[in-house]
Amino acid sequence: PTPSPIRDVLRIDHVPTPTIDSTHDRNNVLISAHYAGIQYPDFLQAQGLYQIKPPLPYTPGMDVVGLVVDKGSDVSDDRIRIGDRVYANTALCPSGGGGLGALAEMISVSSDAVFPVPDELHMSSVANLGRNYCAAYHSLKVIGNVGPGDLVLVDGASGGVGMASVELAKAMGAKVIAGVSRVDKGTLPSMAGADRVLCYGRDRETHKQFKEEVKAAAKEMGHPDGVSLIVDVIHGDLFQDALVSCIKPLGKIC
Repeated sequence: PTPSPIRDVLRIDHVPTPTIDSTHDRNNVLISAHYAGIQYPDFLQAQGLYQIKPPLPYTPGMDVVGLVVDKGSDVSDDRIRIGDRVYANTALCPSGGGGLGALAEMISVSSDAVFPVPDELHMSSVANLGRNYCAAYHSLKVIGNVGPGDLVLVDGASGGVGMASVELAKAMGAKVIAGVSRVDKGTLPSMAGADRVLCYGRDRETHKQFKEEVKAAAKEMGHPDGVSLIVDVIHGDLFQDALVSCIKPLGKIC
């Protein structure tokens, strides 16, 4: 069946304001939300197309940034104080649920999912950490073990996870080839630090050209056998048409 348009499955509603229950929420933090992140998985989940399907109705959203207004008795002042600026990734809550509840004015979450926001950062700048940087870090470090001297290829490099992957790979000391679907999308990954930006287009001919350009770039950058790791955000035909031929022997595709 065709999924319903996103505008037909979401609505603004009034729900009871969460509180900290002294018995059941001793490890929870109550956050007054200032910013919340929205990413593609939130749309998929709302349409019933995501791998995690919460019971209806539910409040979507994984990333939230705001001020702590209350906390449970087990949350020490050494870690979190009332009034602190914090970021929460609801997907890290021990109860699971796939990352829900962030698109609300107030949210109660486990302190295990709450992190302080440094004073020098504007809260809006960390509102999409979970969907973007956590996914990128998992691919690059947990799976890929990327480090200095590696060469990383990132497709979909102008999007959230793509740009996060470029930034983190560079911070880890790797060189980065960024792939984009259109030439005009190349500015953002360049600003994020990509060493090369190449266009893979949208058909098999441009995919083939992209494959040859990646191989040539990898050779010029000291990796004649291919790239060390590919962060494949796009999937689809590009994987078979180009990516599998760009990776070095025993390299990894995430």
